[in-house]
Amino acid sequence: MTENTGDQKVAGEETAEVSEEEVASVTDVLFSVVKTSKSNKMYLPNNPLRQRFLEELKVKLVNHLEEYGEIKLDVDQFELKYKGKGVYGNRESNEGLATRMYFDGIKALIFTEGIEEKEITELLEIIGTKPALDADEDIVTLLWIKELPHITCILAEDYLEFDAGGIGSFHTVPQQEKIKSLYRSVAPAPESVPTPALLPQQIIFLTEDEITGLKKAKEVEETNSALAEVIQVLFAIQSVEKDVTVFGDFVEITVKLIGNLIHSGDINDALALVTMLKELPKSENFSPDHEKKFAKELEGTISADIIKNLEGIIDTTDKIKEKDLRDILLLFGKSNIKPICELLGTVQKFEMRKVLIDTLVELGKDSPEVFYPYLTAEKWQLVRDLIIVLRRISAPASLEPVGKLMSHKEPKVRKEVLLSLEVFSDLDAAKGYLLNFLQDEIGALRIHALRILSCSGDKGALEPIIAIVSSKKFDEKDIAEKKSFFEALGALGADEVVPLFKEVLLRKYWFDKEKEKDSVTLAVSGLRKVRTDAALKVLKEVSSKKSNEMKALIDRVVRGIEMASERI
Repeated sequence: MTENTGDQKVAGEETAEVSEEEVASVTDVLFSVVKTSKSNKMYLPNNPLRQRFLEELKVKLVNHLEEYGEIKLDVDQFELKYKGKGVYGNRESNEGLATRMYFDGIKALIFTEGIEEKEITELLEIIGTKPALDADEDIVTLLWIKELPHITCILAEDYLEFDAGGIGSFHTVPQQEKIKSLYRSVAPAPESVPTPALLPQQIIFLTEDEITGLKKAKEVEETNSALAEVIQVLFAIQSVEKDVTVFGDFVEITVKLIGNLIHSGDINDALALVTMLKELPKSENFSPDHEKKFAKELEGTISADIIKNLEGIIDTTDKIKEKDLRDILLLFGKSNIKPICELLGTVQKFEMRKVLIDTLVELGKDSPEVFYPYLTAEKWQLVRDLIIVLRRISAPASLEPVGKLMSHKEPKVRKEVLLSLEVFSDLDAAKGYLLNFLQDEIGALRIHALRILSCSGDKGALEPIIAIVSSKKFDEKDIAEKKSFFEALGALGADEVVPLFKEVLLRKYWFDKEKEKDSVTLAVSGLRKVRTDAALKVLKEVSSKKSNEMKALIDRVVRGIEMASERI
């Protein structure tokens, strides 16, 4: 038997010029068909949105038929064409409309003027029915059963018939009538004789690619969940929907579904929806109005329940990864900073808190003030983490609300405040907060504050530091902190503090050599930071008056200063 490829051109068919407006009209009709068909899977017949989609489809189809005449769609494996122009296609799925019709042997689908709403509804039901790989009812048979007078399908063999006869048009004999006449022409068999099976009159051989496609379709069918299909339907509708209001309704539906999935612990499906929403802005139909509506629908979408559920999932399971959590939170946007802050205050896993901090920095980089109310939270961990967020944003306006926390009862909070002051050390207000840190109860914080002041070059810090060094309580500090004070004096005061260092260097402790050694060590530490000729002169002068051990210490500092000067 000769293989029928269905590629011959029908006699009498001509390729006519077609306007962009006409092609656009057909494309709009087809997208409306697909959108309405998919929405029918989600809603009951009395749903207003479903009825609205159907009415829109009817208007678009009728208007096109009245203005341009019949719609004849040529069917390729992955694409539907109108007068040689591609108007609909889906190469990513073997369940696409074009692919289903192609595998059923349909070469063309024709809509003619006079089509009624009932026919449209029946067609939507047919194409919306999930194909069963082991069922006999393909699209052709279903069209015949429904008897749709204004919708005609032409099979591959019709091309051969019309090509051989050279007469007729594609829709002079509707395919439904041909199928009926075929069934009527078969005389009923006697009851005593088994009814012979009808043998196909023509076999269409499948190519290797088509066989592979069918196998993949079967695999997809066997593994696809109902929810996966819902996700596909939602994406298909939202990616083509031009009506901004309807688009927003479906975004709202999707967001609520994400929340429900998180609530039930179905993180993978929730993430699939998040990924789908992230792809929507790439759609050709995503206009500035769509963008505004998209952002609006995402506002305030993280409820208290979602926060509670996320907390449990994050801390007690491994269902959600760091990147996935970041994607979810970034999608919901800056309008949801408040619930994200609350989540930060409850999550225990370090790596997840880091993700939350990173996300808040990204969302709040242009509006750090949204974090200020949370700096008075009872949970010190949340306060600490939000100080980190503000430090990374580095907005000068954040200095005051952060600086006020320098007396917070939790040392870890004060540490983050100090690190934040280091970022703003060039600001006058920061220097005032840093000086207050010199009285902190934690020695490590006092030392760090001194180092920041030393690097700032703030001469105004000299007097307060000298006052502390001259106080009686200074002797109670350990040697490491004392050295930090002297080094800060040397870095800030230069020659101005050389006399003070000389006086400390020459102090005599007749009965406490260890204390004298500490005194020399402190003075030398300060003079090493000064590094001027005056400092060198004092060091060389005192060196000859000290014992071997202290003289060796002074001489090492002298050589270091001289070598540094030579390098300069």
